[in-house]
Amino acid sequence: MVELAAAFGWLAACHSTPPLTDQEAEGKHLYTVRCAHCHEENDLALKKVPPDLHNIFKRGTLPSGAAASDAEVQRVVLSGKGMMPAFTGRFTQEQMAALLAYLHRGLR
Repeated sequence: MVELAAAFGWLAACHSTPPLTDQEAEGKHLYTVRCAHCHEENDLALKKVPPDLHNIFKRGTLPSGAAASDAEVQRVVLSGKGMMPAFTGRFTQEQMAALLAYLHRGLR
């Protein structure tokens, strides 16, 4: 029984996700307080639910069809798009870098 538990522990360790870096953790916090209530929870009861941003960089393209690049994501966040308001002046460069780092992880 101990051998079986050890084997499962080893397997779990092989598939565990490394902890967030400090920058990614800051990005997660920013995402949670500024993005999630539309892009995840839709607690504003929007008729058109905004796209899920997790794994956006792994998909390769944004919902608009544009390439999923740091520059394009930053442009959309700062300028807004459609019903999404512009966040110009609400993110410092360091905060934007943290948000992008978190989004690159593709985690929930």
